[in-house]
Amino acid sequence: MSPPSSTAPAAAQPTVSRPGLSKTELCVAAALLVYAAARLSPPLEGLSAAGQAVLGVAIAGMILWVSEAVPLGVTALLVLAMLGLAPGLRLPEALVGFTSEVTFFLVGVAAIGAAVETTGLAQRAARFLSRGARGSPTRLYAHMIAALPALAFLVPSAITRNAILIPAYRDALDRMGVAKTDRAGRALMLALGMLNPLASSALLTGGIASIAAASLLGGFSWLGWFAVMAVPYYALILLGGLYLRFMVGRFEAGLATPAPEGDAVPLSAAEKKTLVTLAATAALWLTDTVHGLSPALPALLAAVYLLCPRLGVLSWKSFEGKLSWGLILTVGASMSLARLITETGAAAWLGRGLVESLVGLADLPLLLVVLLVAAVTLIHLAITNLAACIALLIPVSATIAHAAGLNAVVFGLIVTITVDAVILYPVQTAANLLAYESGYFAATDVRRFGLGMFALTTLVVLLALPYWEALGLPLIIR
Repeated sequence: MSPPSSTAPAAAQPTVSRPGLSKTELCVAAALLVYAAARLSPPLEGLSAAGQAVLGVAIAGMILWVSEAVPLGVTALLVLAMLGLAPGLRLPEALVGFTSEVTFFLVGVAAIGAAVETTGLAQRAARFLSRGARGSPTRLYAHMIAALPALAFLVPSAITRNAILIPAYRDALDRMGVAKTDRAGRALMLALGMLNPLASSALLTGGIASIAAASLLGGFSWLGWFAVMAVPYYALILLGGLYLRFMVGRFEAGLATPAPEGDAVPLSAAEKKTLVTLAATAALWLTDTVHGLSPALPALLAAVYLLCPRLGVLSWKSFEGKLSWGLILTVGASMSLARLITETGAAAWLGRGLVESLVGLADLPLLLVVLLVAAVTLIHLAITNLAACIALLIPVSATIAHAAGLNAVVFGLIVTITVDAVILYPVQTAANLLAYESGYFAATDVRRFGLGMFALTTLVVLLALPYWEALGLPLIIR
C-alpha cells in the first residue's frame, strides 16, 4: 500500500470562536468608566467633588438610557446607587426624587389611564377614531396632529392626555391591523410622546414648563403667553408632524374596518364613573389658582376613588399589572439627578461655562441665538427635568442677553421652546416616556426625530424673531 500523498489536505481543525463584548457589556463598561473617572479624578476648577460625581452620574445614565443597553428600571437603580456613592451624599439624598410631586402625579394619571382602558372607554374612543379615519392610518395620523392643540385646551396636562390617548390610539391601530413594528404605529406614538407636549406649553396653564418659564420671565397674562408662544409651538407641531411622516416612510395600508358596532350601546356604570372622575379632576386642575392645590393631589384623589373597592372601577391587582415600575423608577431617579445637579453646584458651573462661551458673540446676534439653541440642547441631556432645566437656563440666558445688549425675555422664550421641543432620548420627559413604554418605537427613533426637531426648532426660532418684534419683543435692544 502506498503511503498517503503529502499533498492531501489536512484534517480541518476545530476553531474556537472568541466573541467580542456585547453592546450591553460595552455600554455598561463605558458608563461605569465615566462615573469612575468623575468620582476619582480631582475636581475641575470651580466644581466641587460632589458636583463632578453627580455630572458623571448624569453622563453615565445618559449613555445607558440612550443606548437601551439595559432596561430603563435597571439604569434607574444604577443611577440611584451611583448617586448614593457620591462624596458628601447619602442614599436618602439620592432618593429625594421619589418625594417629588411629579412622581406621584404620574402614578395618579397612570390609574386614570388604566381605568379608561379597563372600562372600555378606550375601545369606544378607538371605534370613533377608526370611523373618522375610515380605516386609513395616514388619515388617523393627520387627524391626530390637527387635533393636538384643541385637546390641550380640554386636558391641559400632556401626561394626562397621553395616559388617555395612548390606549385609545393603540386600540384604533389594532382595529386597522397595524402592528407595533409598523411605520404608522411608530409615527403616531412618537408624535404623542414628542409633539403632544408642545400643545400644552402654548398655554400658560398647560404644564410645568410654561408655568416655570412665565414666572421667571414675569409680566405674562394667559392671553399674552398664548399670543407670544402659540405661533412657534403650533408651527413646530405642524412641521414636526410632516418631518416625522417623512422620517418613518410610507405608511402601511390599514385594514377595512367593519362598521363600528357598539357605539350606540349606552355607557356602562364603570364608564360613567370614569368620565365623572375625569371631569372633576380636570376641573380641579383648571381652577388651581383658586384653591392652590398641587396638580398631583387631584390625580391622586382620582386614583384613590377609581381603585376604591365597591366605589371604583379597578382592582388594585389589575392596576399593579398595568403600572410600569420601570417608568416610576426612571422618573424618580431623573428627578433626583436634576435636583442634585442643582444642589451640588454642578448646574451653576455649567451655567458659568455657557455664559463664558457665548457672551463674546454680542456682535453676531443671530449666530448667538443658534448657539444658544445648541447649548440648551446639550445641557438638557444632563438635566432631564423640564422645570429644573428651565429654572437654571433662563437666568443664565438673561445674563448672556444683558451682556450682549439683547432682549432677556426673548432669550428666555428661546430657552423654553428648545427645552420642550428637542428631546434626544425617552427619559427626558415623562410624557414621552409614557409613549415609549407602549413599545411602538425605540430610543434610536427618538434620537433621529430629536435631531430633526433640533433643526426645525432652530428654524422656527429664527422665523419667530420678527413675529415677536411685531408684538413688542425685539431681539436687539442696545
